[in-house]
Amino acid sequence: MSFLRSAWLPVSAGRMRGEIHRPATATAFRPFDRLRALPSTVEGRLKPEATRSIVWVFATLFLFAASAAAQMPDARQMSGIPRPDPQLATGTVTVRVARGSFANPVDSLTVDLSVGGSPKQAATNAEGRAEFTGIAPGTRLKASAVVAGEKLESQEFAMPASGGVRLALIAVDPSGQSSTAAPAAPGVPAQRGEVMLGEDTRFVLEMGEDGLNVFYVLQFRNDAAAPVQPGKALVFELPEDARGAGLMEGSSPLAKLSGQRLEISGPFPPGDTLVQAGYTLPFGDAKITIEQPLPVSLKHVAVVAEKAGGMQLSSPQVRDQQDMPANGKVYIAGRGPAVDANQTLTLVFTGLPHHSTWPRDIALGLAFLILAGGAWSTFRGANKPAGVEVRRQTLETRRDDLFDELTALEGGHRQGLVDPEQFATRRRELVAALEQVYAALDDDIAVGHAS
Repeated sequence: MSFLRSAWLPVSAGRMRGEIHRPATATAFRPFDRLRALPSTVEGRLKPEATRSIVWVFATLFLFAASAAAQMPDARQMSGIPRPDPQLATGTVTVRVARGSFANPVDSLTVDLSVGGSPKQAATNAEGRAEFTGIAPGTRLKASAVVAGEKLESQEFAMPASGGVRLALIAVDPSGQSSTAAPAAPGVPAQRGEVMLGEDTRFVLEMGEDGLNVFYVLQFRNDAAAPVQPGKALVFELPEDARGAGLMEGSSPLAKLSGQRLEISGPFPPGDTLVQAGYTLPFGDAKITIEQPLPVSLKHVAVVAEKAGGMQLSSPQVRDQQDMPANGKVYIAGRGPAVDANQTLTLVFTGLPHHSTWPRDIALGLAFLILAGGAWSTFRGANKPAGVEVRRQTLETRRDDLFDELTALEGGHRQGLVDPEQFATRRRELVAALEQVYAALDDDIAVGHAS
């Protein structure tokens, strides 16, 4: 089985859409399932490896916050997923067993661990944790336990070379209670009321070729037993710089997006209504600020952003954050408390890749030289050959300098001395500048022939 449970992996192309004609359902909202529809750009879908990494980061993020929250969001969705933890002693595995949520630990239960095919056993403590130590790096492992006749198993995984591994095994809640609102009986009229953005709402950011791809996964929660109609449509005004905004497959047909205006009209059925939207913020400066007004309250803030270079996240609403490696990349994972309706969620990213303005400045300078040369030739016809020659020599010097820098850049890239993203950005800039120089040289040659 893959590193993440198959239920979390992409099963559809996750295309952007204008309209999805699909009836809304009132089934239970399962955390992370919806990430299968996130695209990598506004025109495509999130790369599968990015989907797996982001889901892993969200799972880790919620486990990390378990000590601060008595009620975890659908903990069974994290059951059986191994989570490397460098804070544990090397060769250590801890297995946490609970019923329904981490608030219901299972004490004095025998946990089995297959260690390279050989069985080991340990009993859970008052917190529901069983610990195994002294396991050699690279050993294949799989944990299992039986709670009230229900057999729970983890994914198979390997012991890392350093640190340990944590995982949870979550059984069915014996009370059989669910936080999902009961479905409304057919024909029940909508009542006036409010919805909120539930605990599975999250904001995902991914590095694109020319900008920061931003995705909203919005879980609108209606805890009433009947459909709810807010006093007015819920409107999200996307940032002014947002480009290529669109809704994603799997979004409720209640949502409409026109330009930078995302509108969700009621009535909202009991339970959860999912809306997924994405857009791109073009790279410019090394800093991007997202200010998103929220028309309804948000239960808590959850952000995951793919990190590049020295990128940093700051926000008055993000209280806790940490860098998390996953599948060869690093992600910033942040959490924060509830946000009231009609407040603005602010996310500030610094240290981003950005496009230098010097190619544009060179192009403008070259254009000025060409225009100035034409004017000079008009008034000083006798000096035409000399003027053209001076400009040509200047351009050839600039061309040689650009070639030298491009050669050094590619050499550093081959030796692994240059960050791949910085290499790609700088190479595009150098090639663009060379094209401008060659265009100017061609113009000078034409002027020389004409004279």
